Amino acid sequence: MKCLIIAAGKGSRLSNETLPKPLVPLCGLSLIERVILTASNCGLDDFCVVTGYDGDRVRSFLDNFANRRNIKITHIINDEWEKENGISVLKAKGLIKENFILLMCDHIFDETILRGLMTERISHNEVLLCIDRNMQNNTLFDVDEMTKVFLKEDRILDIGKDLERYDAYDTGIFLCSPAIFGAIEESLHRGDSTLSGGMRVLARKGRARGFDIGNTYWIDVDDAKALKRAEKLLYGKLIKPADGLISRYINRRFSLGIFTPLFLKLSKGITPNQVSILSFIVGLISSIFFLIGNAMIGALLIQISSILDGCDGEIARLKHMQSSLGDFVDAVLDRYADGLILFGIFYYSLIEIGNRKIFGIHWSPLIISTIFALAILGNLMVSYTSAKSVVNFGYRYRGRWIAAGRGRDIRLFQLFIGGMMTYFHPIFALFAVLIIAIQTNVLVLWRTSLSWVWFPKRDSLIKNKIKAVIFDFDGTVVNTMPFLTELAVKLMTENYNISKDAAQKRYLETSGMHFASQIELIFPDHPKNQEVVNTFESMKQEGIFAHSVFPEIIPTVRYFSNKKIKTFICSSSPQEIIRSYTKAKKLDDLFDGFFGYKPGFGKGEQIDFILQHHKLHPEKVLFVGDSLRDFDFAKDKKIKFIGIERIFKQKDFQKIGALSVSSMTDFVKLFGESEKYLNTFENVTRNPSLTKKEGFITILSI
Repeated sequence: MKCLIIAAGKGSRLSNETLPKPLVPLCGLSLIERVILTASNCGLDDFCVVTGYDGDRVRSFLDNFANRRNIKITHIINDEWEKENGISVLKAKGLIKENFILLMCDHIFDETILRGLMTERISHNEVLLCIDRNMQNNTLFDVDEMTKVFLKEDRILDIGKDLERYDAYDTGIFLCSPAIFGAIEESLHRGDSTLSGGMRVLARKGRARGFDIGNTYWIDVDDAKALKRAEKLLYGKLIKPADGLISRYINRRFSLGIFTPLFLKLSKGITPNQVSILSFIVGLISSIFFLIGNAMIGALLIQISSILDGCDGEIARLKHMQSSLGDFVDAVLDRYADGLILFGIFYYSLIEIGNRKIFGIHWSPLIISTIFALAILGNLMVSYTSAKSVVNFGYRYRGRWIAAGRGRDIRLFQLFIGGMMTYFHPIFALFAVLIIAIQTNVLVLWRTSLSWVWFPKRDSLIKNKIKAVIFDFDGTVVNTMPFLTELAVKLMTENYNISKDAAQKRYLETSGMHFASQIELIFPDHPKNQEVVNTFESMKQEGIFAHSVFPEIIPTVRYFSNKKIKTFICSSSPQEIIRSYTKAKKLDDLFDGFFGYKPGFGKGEQIDFILQHHKLHPEKVLFVGDSLRDFDFAKDKKIKFIGIERIFKQKDFQKIGALSVSSMTDFVKLFGESEKYLNTFENVTRNPSLTKKEGFITILSI
């Protein structure tokens, strides 16, 4: 699929005499580089860039960039760049004959938006615009400058900057058919050469739809203030959920506040591997300071090395330079740095406290050596168990204390504290190592025990040769749970004597059931029950079309289809909603069957029908859901179950004895077919970066 990027305007509020707007730097990359690389990460590989103002300079820059990044870029020249942006789009008319993605060079966005958009289908005369309904809480832009969108369900009725009535903002991210060119031409004849003018033409013909981006981020970098906001946004997104305690609250403050911005300003060409090597060198120097007896300087350098260890990943993500090789190099250097640091502290401890009696204990070289041996082995085994769990089980440890990707920051911080405490007595360096020896080896034993439980469950899925997979609808196939939860909580707090927190808790606990059954269970025999249920179902039917299918669903279902495994949708939502939604989203040919609620035909009866009609043995059927109640349905019908951790976490599923995974990607990996799955995903979404980010065999740096 081609990607058309508009980069022709002068952008006088942001560009200056030194740089045209597309080349203005943002966190180590120019705006145009950042947009192209974001799209490239989503699988797009054929770019057409419309240039105008200072075009020779921009095109020369892009040619150099294309060579460096091995990206195909076709130049389109707009000599009328002083006119509205619709003219720039129209310049591509003769070059693009099929559906394409349309982006703005100054709109920065989360790549999940584009991935989701690329899974959507449009007819030959439609355009799909990504819209942002989160208008109240969004502080990333100036409302007066925003293009507004007025919709009915997902149909765009009007669009423009001066709308008095509107439901969402225009993000500037489009999935277009070639019909957009004719629409702009029609608008041009009426005296309007804007892209919005072309969209209004399509809207009047019922050919413009909106694609809700949910809570993902985007920003129009239109002036210096927006550039600052974008910089703050991108740096804020570098804080990872998997960050350890020290990384999140201490290291990131220094890396994001000082080191990473400094590196990017000092060297435009700096690479993550260079920072990884620098972190290793600082760790090596810290070891030398321990060897010469200066423990406090050595300790300070340990913490600096730990901070720098986060900078390489930050630069990689900011500059779109993530790679499997980079992960490997970083992990190997970390292990060597850890070993050298511990060796330096070992020598320091032998010299300072060896064969001395401290706190009533004779610290012989044997005791000191044993402590350090256990610490070094434990440190290596923590990393090794992380990698082996992925290789052998397709499983990543998750949880506050045992998760893969956490721990090294804490261990280095302990060594830093122990080293600084040598100001009072050298024994504190050894105490820090003793804590690490206990901590790491207990963690390895804990992980081993969990794997002992995990493997039989995972193995049983494979050995039973699953013949059919049944997917829950809301929250599993379609991203509707935030919308439904908000709607249910609103109705419950308005009609019953219940707090917002309590309403949300009760709704989620009973999710997976038909809403009427939920309400009756929560508020038995209440006179308002039927009225609330009717309102809920009516509002659900109106609003559900604004919510998209999870991007990974389509490649997952196609993977099972290629394996000759049947797939079904089974839901507590009314059957007419399921039918209307799947038809509107063109999912009809994807699944082998769609089932929704109707009186006397709940999830249990739907499962019975699937088993009987398709002559399936319960042991050969797997139910995939996001709620605890889904597990009850599966257990009652004696079919297998796996939970998707969205509204409920791993610990919630563990409490009821259910197997769970964090994503559909990990779900498919349970079948030991990760390579084929990733190829399927690449064919569907054309996303080559996924194999880098979700790779099956990963050395985890922790």
